[in-house]
Amino acid sequence: MTTLESFISLTQSSETEDDLYRALSAYLKTYGIDHFAYFIIAQKLRAMPPHMGLVTHTYPRDLTKLYLKNNFVEIDPIIQQCLTESRPFHWNEVAAKRPLNDKQKQMLKDYEASGLIDGIAVPVFGPMGTIAVFSLATKSTTLDLSDSQLQTLQFACVQVHNRYFDIAKIGDDAPTKRLSPREQEALALVADGLASPAIAERLGVSENTVDTMLRRIFVKLNVNNRISAVLKAIGLGLILP
Repeated sequence: MTTLESFISLTQSSETEDDLYRALSAYLKTYGIDHFAYFIIAQKLRAMPPHMGLVTHTYPRDLTKLYLKNNFVEIDPIIQQCLTESRPFHWNEVAAKRPLNDKQKQMLKDYEASGLIDGIAVPVFGPMGTIAVFSLATKSTTLDLSDSQLQTLQFACVQVHNRYFDIAKIGDDAPTKRLSPREQEALALVADGLASPAIAERLGVSENTVDTMLRRIFVKLNVNNRISAVLKAIGLGLILP
């Protein structure tokens, strides 16, 4: 099995987010973990809108479509439980930790029906008062991991979370150019989960104008995607979580 030290060394040499996630995926497979999802669920210790927090995932396409179609992200009990946990826990422990409604029970059943045998949620605390969750799943075997192994997995996830902020250049450094009020308004709408067409309608401009505005925001904030822009803007106090 790859050691935690060698994994950390590999993440430190990762130059892109894709490099980082490939390293994580390979490391998780040594534990029998086939899929992962990485959510940021709170910034400055304040909960973020669930639809905004997904950074990346490797879950099966059909399950992803079902998850999005049913808007499970808004009611996902695994994510909700991570706001109150400090240690990793198995998905099947959630029902004993909190009451579940019918839709939440159906979500967990859909996970099983998709072929995912077992899953572990790993809460992570990182820079800028962020709380993240790594949702790890296996389609081949039950994850019978010791407390020591779970702790090592949590350390690995903390490293990925911290390294993501480094690579994505999300920090407390102020942008060299200020965002205009209009740009701040557009970014706040992105944080609310609106896509470009809805933002264009809300601002009374074309989609092309919105896309141009967002590209200009990315340059000013020195980031390359929407979630990084939102996270950095929240950290700088430009928009509220």
